[in-house]
Amino acid sequence: CLHISGETSMHIPALTQDHKDVKEFLRCGANVTELQATETWFIPGKESKCYFGEYPLSFAACVGHEAILRLLMEHNAPLEAQDSLGNTVLHVLVLQPNKELAHHMYNLIVNLVPEKHCWFVESLQNSDGFTPLKLAAHEGNLDMFSYLVQRQKNIYWTMGTISYCTYDLTCIDSWEDQSSVLDIITSSKNQQVRKLIDATPIKELLNEKWKCFGYRHFLVWLCSYILYIVIFTLSCLYRPLQMIPPGEGNNITAMTHKSLKESYVTKDDFLRLVGELITILGAIGILINELPYLCRIGPRNYIGNAAIGGPFSLLMMVYSILIFAAAILRVLGHSWETIPLSIALIIGWCNLIYFARGFKMLGQFSIMIQKIIFGDLLPWCFLLFLIMIGFSSAFYILFQTLDLRTYSAFQNYPDTLYTSVELMMGLIAFPVPVDVPPPPMIYIIYIFYMVFAYLLMLNLLIAMIDDTYWRVAQEREELWKVQVAATILVLERRAPRCFKTRSGIPGNALGYDDNKWYLG
Repeated sequence: CLHISGETSMHIPALTQDHKDVKEFLRCGANVTELQATETWFIPGKESKCYFGEYPLSFAACVGHEAILRLLMEHNAPLEAQDSLGNTVLHVLVLQPNKELAHHMYNLIVNLVPEKHCWFVESLQNSDGFTPLKLAAHEGNLDMFSYLVQRQKNIYWTMGTISYCTYDLTCIDSWEDQSSVLDIITSSKNQQVRKLIDATPIKELLNEKWKCFGYRHFLVWLCSYILYIVIFTLSCLYRPLQMIPPGEGNNITAMTHKSLKESYVTKDDFLRLVGELITILGAIGILINELPYLCRIGPRNYIGNAAIGGPFSLLMMVYSILIFAAAILRVLGHSWETIPLSIALIIGWCNLIYFARGFKMLGQFSIMIQKIIFGDLLPWCFLLFLIMIGFSSAFYILFQTLDLRTYSAFQNYPDTLYTSVELMMGLIAFPVPVDVPPPPMIYIIYIFYMVFAYLLMLNLLIAMIDDTYWRVAQEREELWKVQVAATILVLERRAPRCFKTRSGIPGNALGYDDNKWYLG
């Protein structure tokens, strides 16, 4: 019968550890393969009181009653049974807070079934695509992750106090696995997950990947990018310009762009054309690399990842769009071509900071800059912008009734806003003539503005940056290692297959009867 909370009659004695009742139900013919608890009481969420899975076997495992668990398995309780979240009893044990009990019951279960059946159950994925090992990594459960890894360890040979061990890389290595443990570590926001970067065999696997192909390809990538951005810069510096005939220009502009036909006449023009074509081809290559990843994870996650792994991928997408915009404006002969070119130059050169992660000394500075920008500077700029809008509006209204020829810094709203920025940064004194003082109310607002925007907000930013620096300094090496791991995955997935080398040793080379790869 079904209990009001969604339990069956078999779940209650399993939960209360009543071995007699469980045995009696089984004697009466209870079918342990179909007994599944229902309702949100047993599913993780706001209404959940506990999560012990939905089958009597997982209930017995979570409460730690060996006799009931053995009894259920003797009556063919299926290990591969998956609840509404796709979790088997092994997944559920990974999620239990009592680590020692979870280790003991996990070990008991796998020892009660044949090895091949155990491998099959451990390879089952839940609704999120996680095996028990991947789920432990996703949860940042270092104890359970280390336990599961050690279970799969084989001692290949021993000589005195020295032994050679092999670790199974299934689910761990990112080779042909888009949701491996390495992917989970490099994409997670959970600080506990990042600690797995120093766990065995993660640390050793990343070291081997970096030495075998990562560092070499990273240097090639770095040199190629520097050469590319230099070509782009030279193409911009020597873009086709001509003098404006007298009387046709304004007081500021002295040169204008040549027409498309006049831009490519001499040998130097065609040499520049080669640089421009290289720039456009590079922008196309960036889009070809980034668009599949953007489509796979979606725009929201793609933009959100900028706060975790750095905004470099997002910036390069913007850079590519700006290059195409500049090319279209060049063809149309529009003078606005300089706007996307100038922004693209800033993005292109600043993106070199990305390559700092390949070097320990520079990579930690890159992390610090990233954390300060996203953690402190952006929220501070938003609040400061609101304050400046308010005070700039007040200044503009007060100066509107005065002779604006005398107070030129406040003659329109954009100029007033720009003057407020300069005042806030302490770049200028209050721009009013000494011999023609404005009304006293303007001085009062100016004093309040300087106290609030300059004294309070600016010093608040300095304090926030100082706090962020000391907080991030405690974990910057760990963050740097995660960024190196993310770089390795990018190189592994985007480099041509002929340049890539798989890390580890195939099982048949070690004499194992399987198709797995191992790390020695």
